[in-house]
Amino acid sequence: MSKKISFGNVAQEYAKYRDQLPDVIFEQLRERNVVFENKKAIDLGAGSGIFSRALANQGVEVYGIEPEYNLINEARLQDHVHNKSITYLNSVAEEIDLPDQSFDLITALRAWHWFERIKVLEEVNRLLKPEGHLIIIHAIFLPHISAAAQQSLNIIRSNGVDIQPAGSMAYTAERRNGFPVNWFEEWLTAELQIVDEWQYNYDLTFTIDEWCGKVNSLSWLTNADEALKDRISEQLKASLGNAPLIIPHQYSVVLLKKSQEGHPSNEC
Repeated sequence: MSKKISFGNVAQEYAKYRDQLPDVIFEQLRERNVVFENKKAIDLGAGSGIFSRALANQGVEVYGIEPEYNLINEARLQDHVHNKSITYLNSVAEEIDLPDQSFDLITALRAWHWFERIKVLEEVNRLLKPEGHLIIIHAIFLPHISAAAQQSLNIIRSNGVDIQPAGSMAYTAERRNGFPVNWFEEWLTAELQIVDEWQYNYDLTFTIDEWCGKVNSLSWLTNADEALKDRISEQLKASLGNAPLIIPHQYSVVLLKKSQEGHPSNEC
């Protein structure tokens, strides 16, 4: 990418309009023997704390890792509103000042593609307790089955915005369970067991203002000036109208596990 993506530039929009995952994801993880109550977790790329708070709601002590201080400020404001106590570190995921083998869970929601992945995997192995879990989640809206979402992309493109897959998602076309196939080899090389992988489709309803806010928080527009974002929002409103928008989404999950001794498990 020619420009560095900085979600700190859209911190307020990100905090206000980025959507949560449905709670069913925690049911799915529990079905796969992930325990949350009274556990310690690191949430990588915590952003405005969306998934950090969701973890806290499950009884987890959460440490959010976020390099953008503007987003940490927004996260703390939201934590106060929701009466949550989460520790945030203004840090990159590649170098985290926390003690070895002290965490049961490490999560990354909509974030793994922004990291130097091999360095982060070294930190994951250092920080996870034996048999701890790494949970990597990606979530997208589905323009191929949503006329409103497809029209939104068309409007963004018509304003000269280059729409490409985010971060390192752009480097490999072949996908497995929604993730670049080479990531799976990286996880295995890091001696993490792939416990399971799955996808889940769900619908979210937006007002037109909420949808415009979400669009303005997307990575393609983090470096856009306000005039461009306002123009795109005006065109979205003119095209999509004022009725509630039901937008289909999908999340993809890979659940990984560190072995008891830090070496690959024989389990399949």
